[in-house]
Amino acid sequence: MSPTLLQAALAFSLTLFCIWALAPVAMRLGLVDAPNHRKLHQGSIPLVGGLAIYLALLAVSIVGGQTDEGHHALRPDIVRVFLTAGGMLVVLGILDDRFHLSVFTRVLAEIGVALFLIESLNLRMANLGDLFGFGEIKLAPWLSYPFTALVIFMVINAYNMLDGMDGLLGVIVLITIFAFHLFSGLPPGLITIVISASLAAFLISNLGLAPFIPKCFLGDAGSKLLGFIVVALTLLVTSVQVGKIRYVQPITAIYLLGLPLFDMAFTTLRRVLDGKSPIRADNTHIHHLLRELGLSGKRALLLISSIGASIPFLGLMLAKAETPESYQFSILVGAFILYCIVMTQAWHVARKRTQPVEASLNQVIIEVSPTDKA
Repeated sequence: MSPTLLQAALAFSLTLFCIWALAPVAMRLGLVDAPNHRKLHQGSIPLVGGLAIYLALLAVSIVGGQTDEGHHALRPDIVRVFLTAGGMLVVLGILDDRFHLSVFTRVLAEIGVALFLIESLNLRMANLGDLFGFGEIKLAPWLSYPFTALVIFMVINAYNMLDGMDGLLGVIVLITIFAFHLFSGLPPGLITIVISASLAAFLISNLGLAPFIPKCFLGDAGSKLLGFIVVALTLLVTSVQVGKIRYVQPITAIYLLGLPLFDMAFTTLRRVLDGKSPIRADNTHIHHLLRELGLSGKRALLLISSIGASIPFLGLMLAKAETPESYQFSILVGAFILYCIVMTQAWHVARKRTQPVEASLNQVIIEVSPTDKA
């Protein structure tokens, strides 16, 4: 068996085993996601998906070794940084899932992880490319450092925000990894092989495809781990500090991260315009919208996944056509504006759709209340 297949099979098997073994432990420890006004699933679900994926990644990196592709994204020192930073986020996520940490604590810890990645790999976004057609935008060292930390923080939380429906984040990350290799031209390596195989195993549990494997969620540990992996890989191929080669232009990388960034930006803008806190969780993400519109879970997953694949595909076509970066940026902005218009109108339709139901319920309450008082 080839090393690649061996690593994938090992990661897949270990993830399934960890989910099976950890689910009952999580139930006893209270590490579960209980239904509420925002979460409509049935019963308490163990939050062990992220931990299972991380343990599989850790085990395979120790016993499975490196695939011999020779590109910088698989250097042992880089893998160690990924494992250390990812482990920090997994621990943070588990504590948050169990004890509901404050926003300040979460932000501080995530910024700390971002700084650890930057310092460990000397990884900074110093050149944003020619976004406006007036020449390359180069950031001074004092500015590139906090800017890179902010980008890492935002992407981690964008992927965390999108994790609100069975199978959604797993499928989106698989699409992103596939697009990552198409964009960069790099062969699959340890990180992407293990994460892809582990996500396939997780989806079996999360979508209830095997009766002997308990259903689980990623939890904050998993969503933030996956967001970190994606942004770290993206920074590696868009920077020149680590591998001395830029495989992907920064503007093209934004297409790669597409839907999670679009969803986070639209949701944040909507909250601000409605006079709400931009960091307070609510039911305004794309998966909430499709539920309001009455789509089933499978149809919503298929539709969102299609949107999630279309944005990287657009970026790939523009990159392969050697479209000037300023044009790519303009098209991206136009795509986001179109996304905002469609989402706004769809929310308007969803609200009108639910109003008759709410009015009927209110009428029933009014009619029943006098009888109750009597």
